[in-house]
Amino acid sequence: MRASEIREAVAAVLVELRPAHLVHVGAHDGEEVAHYRAAGVDRITLVEPIPELAARLRQRHPDATVVEAACSDVDGTAVLRIPARTNMATLVDGLEGREVQVATRRLDGIAPDADVAVIDVQGHEYAVLSAAPWETLRAVVVETCTVEDPTLSPTYESMVEYMAGRGFVEVAHFPRDYDWIQRWAFGRKTETGAEVRDVIFIREDTHPWS
Repeated sequence: MRASEIREAVAAVLVELRPAHLVHVGAHDGEEVAHYRAAGVDRITLVEPIPELAARLRQRHPDATVVEAACSDVDGTAVLRIPARTNMATLVDGLEGREVQVATRRLDGIAPDADVAVIDVQGHEYAVLSAAPWETLRAVVVETCTVEDPTLSPTYESMVEYMAGRGFVEVAHFPRDYDWIQRWAFGRKTETGAEVRDVIFIREDTHPWS
């Protein structure tokens, strides 16, 4: 699926959930914000550690809360690695690119009452989730991959298992071509046939289809 199609598909699920507060971790250029608004989300928090992107988000989306930080399991500082070709930055070791010292914040401190979290942090997902506001979350959208790639995302199977342990079930996932992303983002030529999957998880005891 194309990225634009995935945004529309996620928004269609959000219409059913009617979230009160959505937090998007790794907001980049805020491409999804219009879809969140169309889905009826009134309160949006955008978390973005790259300074120039955070500044652009503030300018483009003055009605959203923009937090310039990287989410992690502790409040502090860390080195963010930004590849030359894209803004797919990560706190995980192993990616070449520009290095920037950034603040780190726990998600339960940034958005303690969020009921939907969208997480796109290039391999740092479990650290972010370990400090998420689980008491209020009803839905989580997270990027996964069908092959091991520590600087891209967790594996699909491991994330499904992790979220089940938190009482969440998958309601949909949307595939993208892993090899195309490798060529576009990093200039790597791979032929794995793998998928990157954006997965929507809903808390089992509260989702509208139960």
